[in-house]
Amino acid sequence: MSLFSRAASLAAVPVKSGARFAGAATISAFGGDKDAAYGKALLASAEELTAALAKARGPVMKFGQLLALFSSTLPPEQAEMLSSLTRLYEDAEPRPFKDVEENFTRLPAGTKVDEVAVAAASLGQVHTATWPDGRRVAIKVQYPDAHRIVRSDLLQLRTFIPLIHRLIPTLDVKALLQEHADRLWDELDYTNEAKWQEEFREVWDANYPGVVTIPAVIFADSTLLVTEWLSGIPYASLPSAPVEQRDQAARNLARFTLWSPRVVGAIHADPHPGNFRLMEDGSIGVLDFGSVGNPAGEFTELFVRTFQLAAANDLEGVRELWLNIGMIMDATSAEELARIISLDLTPYVQPEFRFSSDWITERAGDWSDPGGSLKDAGKLSFPPNLLLEHRAVTGMLALLTSIDATVDFQKVIDQALSA
Repeated sequence: MSLFSRAASLAAVPVKSGARFAGAATISAFGGDKDAAYGKALLASAEELTAALAKARGPVMKFGQLLALFSSTLPPEQAEMLSSLTRLYEDAEPRPFKDVEENFTRLPAGTKVDEVAVAAASLGQVHTATWPDGRRVAIKVQYPDAHRIVRSDLLQLRTFIPLIHRLIPTLDVKALLQEHADRLWDELDYTNEAKWQEEFREVWDANYPGVVTIPAVIFADSTLLVTEWLSGIPYASLPSAPVEQRDQAARNLARFTLWSPRVVGAIHADPHPGNFRLMEDGSIGVLDFGSVGNPAGEFTELFVRTFQLAAANDLEGVRELWLNIGMIMDATSAEELARIISLDLTPYVQPEFRFSSDWITERAGDWSDPGGSLKDAGKLSFPPNLLLEHRAVTGMLALLTSIDATVDFQKVIDQALSA
């Protein structure tokens, strides 16, 4: 989709939704059913918003995925549409080699780049290559118009604020959009990604060797990132792998996700199956550090301590934890919070737990969603700065479930906050 087409498609959404709500107001003014008229306008607007965010992909779709975390606070029809965005991943077609060829002239002489890209997204693509010393490498190259795409998308997203506020009145849309924008501009500078990739690699290698394999950074500037090529079994292929391999991958992925806030002070926040591999030594290979939650630890502590306190039947402790982090209002009692989060302790109260598709389906809408099970959406306050960490943790749960893996979750939880 061209930049012009993207802008035109997105611009149509607030215009059409405005017309719908004006029509609903007219119907009400002439004695029509106000609730029915506005309900119909909201449903149609939510449907169009979801379709536009999904079609645009890139920065706009990523913002839609953040919005989808609040889907359970909506009426069922709207919630189902918006929650579908969480299942979307980038699947852009690579651009012709000539569009990015000039970027490669900055690489050392003797670098042989394969012209067919092995992966692509809306802001860049990945090529394999042979480095001058003979090593196989992966090169992430940014598109020349990436900054224009981000700038255009952010301008369009600002026009969605009134509509999103109508759909989710309790959400601070401006704060969420600002958080999203800050992260996007960081992602466009590949030296940031290189810094995080090296920090994660060095700290994990030093503290827990054999758990994680992260490819070393070989070269980086603002629009080019060269790393060692990582082989291994793609995570998406693991559902058909032997049970021992599935369990090994899942155990190390759980450790990487839940221990990184303690070990590194940050968290890998792009839980896409394409970003993980099962390596020959049993470690989990991790790619793409473009999206990193930093600082991290607040949501992970909430997640971990909720299990621990609830297992000890300390509901007042759970309430204090949620209140201090800003997730609930002061008037919410411990009993009410217990009803709200409806926590399933079974993954924690036994040495090992199998993350099956049946289990995650039963729990959908509870603690795996920040708005889950709330009878009164106004009682939830979800700080935007926690969203990346939330996405990492809940995305990990989805990945564990996708390969039907058994994990020593109790041990992972109990070591998440201390060595």
